Amino acid sequence: MEADIIALLTLVAMIAGTIDAIAGGGGLLTLPALMIAGLPPINAIATNKLQATAGSFSATVAFARRKLINWKKGVPIALLAFSGGMLGANLISQIPQEYLKAAAPILLLVIATYFIFSPKFTDVERKPKMPRLLFLFTFVPLI
Repeated sequence: MEADIIALLTLVAMIAGTIDAIAGGGGLLTLPALMIAGLPPINAIATNKLQATAGSFSATVAFARRKLINWKKGVPIALLAFSGGMLGANLISQIPQEYLKAAAPILLLVIATYFIFSPKFTDVERKPKMPRLLFLFTFVPLI
C-alpha cells in the first residue's frame, strides 16, 4: 500500500476513533475507507472489527478500573457477544466477495440512517445542541 493511502487511512482511523469515543459509529467511516483503499470486503470488515474490538477492550479496562462494571451481568453478555461475533465471522466468510462488495454500500447507508434517526438509550427530553439541518449538512456527508 502506498504511503499517501496509509496516511489517509490513519487520518480516517483517528477521526473514527474520536467519533467512537463520543458516540460510536466510527466504523461507518473506516469500513468504506478501507474498501475504497482497495481491501477486499471481507478484509475490510475484519480490519474494522479488529479496530472496534481494540476500542471496546480499552473502554472495558477504563470502566473496570473505575469499578463501573457489574461482572455477574457483564461476563454472560460478553460470552454471548463473542459467540455471536464468531458466528457472524463464519457466516460472512461464506458469502461471495462480489455480493459483499455490492451489498456493503447499501448496508452502510441503511445503518447510518438508522444510527442518525434512532432514539438512544441515554436520550432524555433535551434540546439538541445543533440544529438537525446543520448536522445533516456538516457531519452526514462525512459518513
